[in-house]
Amino acid sequence: MEQQASKHEQVKQHLHKEITEGNYEPGEKLPSEKRLCDYFKVSRVTVRHALQNLENDGFIYRKQGVGAFVSNQNYKSNLVRLTDFAEDMRQAGLQSSSRLIELKKVDPIKEVNEILDIRPDMKLIQVDRVRLGSGKPIAFDTTWLPPGYGQLLFDEDLTTQTIYNIIEEKYEIPINAGSYRITAANANKFISKHLKLSEGDAVLEIDRCSRTTGNKKVYFQKRYYNPTHVSYVMELSRTDESQGPSKQGLPLKEFSPRFAK
Repeated sequence: MEQQASKHEQVKQHLHKEITEGNYEPGEKLPSEKRLCDYFKVSRVTVRHALQNLENDGFIYRKQGVGAFVSNQNYKSNLVRLTDFAEDMRQAGLQSSSRLIELKKVDPIKEVNEILDIRPDMKLIQVDRVRLGSGKPIAFDTTWLPPGYGQLLFDEDLTTQTIYNIIEEKYEIPINAGSYRITAANANKFISKHLKLSEGDAVLEIDRCSRTTGNKKVYFQKRYYNPTHVSYVMELSRTDESQGPSKQGLPLKEFSPRFAK
């Protein structure tokens, strides 16, 4: 079953369409957050997340205390946006779903507890899932959460919902940022079975830690991609167009996954 777009993604898509179809002129102010909340019947957290994503993608800019305005589309944003699996699949034209392997409470794991900044004796909630793109096993995820966040998942359908959706939309806990580490790994017996690989085959490992307000860690995840289905593409700008060649390195304009059909 396809994972539906989250509420903030639906709001973003609607506003994006309005902007790209010319219903708003460059420099024109968008409706206030309150009006958007009333119109879409969503929370202010949801509207703010949608606006943040539009700003990250370069479609709007915001003035503190004034509101959000439509950008001149001749300019592109230099920001890279944090996305979840369902958003990546939709952008690739694939239907996203998950196969839940296990959701359980586990003993502390020294490395994970340190990453999550929680007590070394605190137990964890662990989620193992196969992530599917149009029915094909694209990736295998193991996710660890502190009990306070992890307990929110036990009554949810993790085959059709992402952790992002549950945490952000249902409980209004914004995922503001995340750190990524990308490396090569070899699939163990457990992972290779679920990704339909041979034990020891190469996989793309992505470790990421997502954070909410106050830099509080929400979860740490290890994702193993089948490299047959995914690669990452980086777009760099050699210069700051207004300043000439940059002396501070290359601005990162895009860093995003590309999925095989």
